[in-house]
Amino acid sequence: MKVLVTGCNGFAGRHVMDVLRATGHEAVGSDVGSPAGGPTRYLPLDVRDPDSIASVLGEVKPDAVLHLGGIAFVPLAWTQPQRVFQVNTIGTLNVLDAVRQHRPAARVLVVTSAEVYGSHPAPAPLAEDAPYRPDNIYGVAKAAADHAALLYAAHHRLDAMVARPSNHVGPGQSKEFVSSAFAGQLAAIAAGAAPLMRVGNLDQRRDFTDVRDVARAYVRLLESGRAGLAYNIASGRLIPVRDLLDGLCDVAQVRPQVEVDPALFRPNEDRPAYDVARIRAHVGWQPEIPLRQTLEAIYADVVAQRRAGA
Repeated sequence: MKVLVTGCNGFAGRHVMDVLRATGHEAVGSDVGSPAGGPTRYLPLDVRDPDSIASVLGEVKPDAVLHLGGIAFVPLAWTQPQRVFQVNTIGTLNVLDAVRQHRPAARVLVVTSAEVYGSHPAPAPLAEDAPYRPDNIYGVAKAAADHAALLYAAHHRLDAMVARPSNHVGPGQSKEFVSSAFAGQLAAIAAGAAPLMRVGNLDQRRDFTDVRDVARAYVRLLESGRAGLAYNIASGRLIPVRDLLDGLCDVAQVRPQVEVDPALFRPNEDRPAYDVARIRAHVGWQPEIPLRQTLEAIYADVVAQRRAGA
């Protein structure tokens, strides 16, 4: 397939472009700006601008669209809610409607988030028919985008699906996110900085999946997912943030003093686990990369960036 990827210069987007090319697809990237690592070839596209989307669809004429373009940092929605809704919700509607008008036969995979389920204890892992129960503004914006995509599939007969990934980590992630933030501090300590780390709540438990496994899931869904359905993408196990720190300390061979920073601390939330039986049954996907390998890749990437002066 010729696949148009929105948000191709983002964390997941760069990995998805690699997987698409490695599996024989023609990947065409689009984004609002260049990646932090330097210029790469992509088509300028702003999901807030319907004319921009229509122009790119007309130029590329894709067989499929993977919609990754959006804001991924959850706390930003509390301080810039209008911006997050404009990009994550209205931007998704713009993409869906542009496909409806200009490429109605194209497959569409809209990536939302497991945040649509909220942070509520559940007696069993949540399947895709669990109700939307977001408890932050980011989750509300993603739930609206998620539901819109499924309605476009039902009402307009678009070949559209939704992916709901859990927290994903790996090389190339912004240092706003916990694993890369830890790795950055440890790399500095290994290079001679004071052996003190500032952390948030290490007891929070999350479902962490390697971004390269997530990228594979997106490609599998584009190839053989079923229109009108949502798919959870997760490792299937909840681990405390402390395990990320301990694993990265082992990789870096550093044992720092740890200090809790109130500005970074978030209260414990009882996150549900996520059922991944549907994606396993429909496209044969399951996570393959062990956490230790993920942490080694994160640390190696951060060290390489330091050496390059990034």
